[in-house]
Amino acid sequence: MARHGITGPPTVLEGRFGFLQAFCGDQAHVDEIVTGLGTDWELPGIFFKPYPCNHFTHAGIDAARRLRTRGVDPASITSLELGAPTAVLRTIGEPREDKIHPKSGYHAAFSGPYTVAAAFLGGGGLGVFHEDFTDSAAADPARLALAAKVTCVPDSRCDEIFPHQFPAVLRARLTDGTEVEERVDVNRGGPDNPLSAEELATKFRLNATRVVSAETADRITELTYGLAGLGDLSELTGLLH
Repeated sequence: MARHGITGPPTVLEGRFGFLQAFCGDQAHVDEIVTGLGTDWELPGIFFKPYPCNHFTHAGIDAARRLRTRGVDPASITSLELGAPTAVLRTIGEPREDKIHPKSGYHAAFSGPYTVAAAFLGGGGLGVFHEDFTDSAAADPARLALAAKVTCVPDSRCDEIFPHQFPAVLRARLTDGTEVEERVDVNRGGPDNPLSAEELATKFRLNATRVVSAETADRITELTYGLAGLGDLSELTGLLH
């Protein structure tokens, strides 16, 4: 836009009626904006959520998926201990009765016990998906039975990492007396454990095809990934419209 002569107020950011004052007041740090301008980029640091539920539950989901991949049969589980940062337990673990018996699919998305159960017994999308957070899924007896075996506890290592990541550790005690553990220190979807281009495309397609055809979703994906080389945006904007 600037290249084509579009102008605006020169103090749009730092002026007394500007963006920083409107959103940050006297807490704005202008140096954060101008230091490294043109060389340091924030976009690679964005976290993409792979699952449609509270971000604090994601590491627990990944730990459960890893145990499932290792061959842990939910039927052989006698108890599960979900360790998490102390600060997040109020969100995903309390009050316990509400978390092991979520009132709806929406409530289930904020439950550490339920999301662990869904990761073991569900599996849509990139691991769990919208169908795992319907009201009927949240009332499924098998999921509730497994969720009731989960106890949420604070974990000191998770406390050390939080809030730079939202980690978790999941310990499963089995009917034969053995205990297996999976610890997830780095969130899936962040710069240190990124989703692949195909995984991001899969997430987009699965959401987009709720309102457009698969062909349209695929074409939007193709055009978006080729955005830098497009000379004309009319096809893309037409599809999005």
